[in-house]
Amino acid sequence: MKKCLRKLIITSTLLAAALMLNSCASLGPIYQKVDTIPDGTGLVYIYRSSSIVGCGVSYDVKVGETPVTTLYNGGYYPYFPKPGEVEFWAKTESKSSVTLDIKPSQTYYIKGTVGVGLLVGRPHLMVVAPDVAEQEITKCKLIPEKKKE
Repeated sequence: MKKCLRKLIITSTLLAAALMLNSCASLGPIYQKVDTIPDGTGLVYIYRSSSIVGCGVSYDVKVGETPVTTLYNGGYYPYFPKPGEVEFWAKTESKSSVTLDIKPSQTYYIKGTVGVGLLVGRPHLMVVAPDVAEQEITKCKLIPEKKKE
C-alpha cells in the first residue's frame, strides 16, 4: 500500500512538473492600452491574471476553429474581431465559451481562469466589466502573436 502511494505521489509530481515546464512562455512587456482600434473592428482583451492556481496550465482560445492566442498565466492579448456575434472558446478536459456581440470601435474584456481538472486544469472564460478588467489587466504581460504556419 505504501509503495503504491509513493509511486502515485512521484508520478503526480513528475506530471505536474512536466506540465509547468511545457506551459512556460516568454511573455512580452507589461500591459499597454491599445491606442487605436482599426476601422471596422472591435477590440477584445483576452487576459488571465497571475495566480498560483493552475499556473502551469495554458490553453488556446479560439474563434471558430481558429486559435486566437494561447492564454498563459499572467498574460493578455488584444484581438480585433469584425462586428457581429463572436464565440470565443477554450478546451482542455472541458469546454468553456462566451459570446460577444461586437460593435465597431468598442472594447470588451474576456478573463480566463483555470479550475481543477482530473488530469489537467479546466479553462473557464468569462466576460468582465471594464472597470474590473482595467484594474486586473494592468499586471499582465503581452502574449506574443501566434506564428502563422
